[in-house]
Amino acid sequence: MQPPPARDPVEQAAAGGRGSLGWRDPLFLASRPSGERVRRFVAMLLMLQRLSYLLPACASLVADEALFSDRGRNAMLLTLALAWNVKLFHWVARRGWFAPRAVVIDVLATCVFMIGVTGACLPESGTCVANWSSHALLATGALIGAVSERPIQFAALLPPIVVYAMAHADDLGQRLPPVLELAVRVNSYVWFAVIVFFIRSYLAAQAKRLDGLAEQRLAAEAERGAEQAQLAHYRQLHDTVLATLTAIARGGLDHHTEEVRRRCAADAAYVRALIRQDAAGPATGLCNGLARAVARAAGLGLCVRYAAEALPEDLPADVAVAMAEAGAEALNNVARHSGEREAWLTAVVVDGVVTVRVVDRGRGFDPGWAEPGFGLRSSVIGRMSEVGGCAKIITAPGEGVCVELSWPSRPP
Repeated sequence: MQPPPARDPVEQAAAGGRGSLGWRDPLFLASRPSGERVRRFVAMLLMLQRLSYLLPACASLVADEALFSDRGRNAMLLTLALAWNVKLFHWVARRGWFAPRAVVIDVLATCVFMIGVTGACLPESGTCVANWSSHALLATGALIGAVSERPIQFAALLPPIVVYAMAHADDLGQRLPPVLELAVRVNSYVWFAVIVFFIRSYLAAQAKRLDGLAEQRLAAEAERGAEQAQLAHYRQLHDTVLATLTAIARGGLDHHTEEVRRRCAADAAYVRALIRQDAAGPATGLCNGLARAVARAAGLGLCVRYAAEALPEDLPADVAVAMAEAGAEALNNVARHSGEREAWLTAVVVDGVVTVRVVDRGRGFDPGWAEPGFGLRSSVIGRMSEVGGCAKIITAPGEGVCVELSWPSRPP
């Protein structure tokens, strides 16, 4: 029975963040691009700001003091405000940011709230000058500032200001000239928009810079990895092909013997593997690991016919190491137990599943009578299970052995 596949941490994080802004799951936010993380963070602040005025506004429904001439209208408008903000939160949670139509609806809803709530207030209660619709205006200003990409888009602040002046026409001009008092009252509204605009712009610029630095670091690591892989190839060529040719040239080996012919065939298979790897595209960790496995098998006197398609460059490092080492152990078993001096190693990708096969035409065994040895159980099957893959052993007496390594264990 195959063990259940291990879930990719990024996929698991995405599943955990779906339907929310990912605040409760740091792994989900870490898996997103920096710009998206900034937008989700700013959206979280804006939604918390809305809660800061909606919750106290609900207290007005049960206040002993009469604050509104029409409590029913206030209750209805507050219910609409709560329903709209729940819908807005749902949209933002799904998209990770505010859609343009959501901003338009929010501006219109705030204008309606200012007219309706201010018109229902009692002058002696003090709610005509400042009520919960004024706080909704501040939230709308912050939203406009957050979504604005250029200063010209701040023109969206003007319609709510005009509606505010209409809704408060009766109480403007009591202490200062009407225009000046209007400017004082909407001062916080405008500055909320400006401050949030600069906060989001600054965080977005820093996120973009961090992304650039991360790309430079990854490019440098890839370049170092390519240099190390090239150095490893040079060393393997020195220890295999060059050593064999030098020994023959100096007369230390008789090239007519069967042992030298097998050694030359193994060295040729290694060089052929390098050529095919280059033709397959950029070298991945798995390609390099399998090439090293072929070279080690050549040292055991095994001639390996190696062929690989273009393997995914984003294969996790632990998976590449596990598959390469499991393949190396399967080749070791061929050299030790098959009675043959030739094996086939292939690596392909079909429907998102990476498959490595090691095949020999040796003596094989009866899987019903003989259990796999420790090398197959631990170094092959165990390694693949640890990274969410699987290993199959296909064999029969006299029919050789096929070791098939697959990752992930199920097609994505």
